[in-house]
Amino acid sequence: MKSFLVSILLILLAKVAFANSEYRCGVSLIFDSDGTGSVANYILSLQVKNTTGRNITGVSVIYKDKEGEVVGNAALKCSVNSSDIKPGSYGECVRTLQRVDGEYINSFGIKKWTEIVNTQLEMLNSIQFCDVLGFSY
Repeated sequence: MKSFLVSILLILLAKVAFANSEYRCGVSLIFDSDGTGSVANYILSLQVKNTTGRNITGVSVIYKDKEGEVVGNAALKCSVNSSDIKPGSYGECVRTLQRVDGEYINSFGIKKWTEIVNTQLEMLNSIQFCDVLGFSY
């Protein structure tokens, strides 16, 4: 009985240790267009290895800069093409953190829109690490 309880404790500690781990993550600037014109999407992405026994659909993270200072937090979606991350597999989890659309061009002009896009990119490029807090199944 004692060895059974020790085994359960070790399993729980292993899962807790994984759920509070720091990983490299980053933001990509992806351009698109919609009915209002050009769109700049700032997408946070993280590669995840599923060591749990269930499919992962999402991951909750705190994202930090290179000094380890907290920049923000987010819930990332891990279902790509309606496919979850299966146990033992790797997958990408993503979330659009910021979207600057063509309405800014209409309101402020192309020069100001470009300035906004570059300012946001500089700030969001500071994101280097993600602390994984937990998973959605």
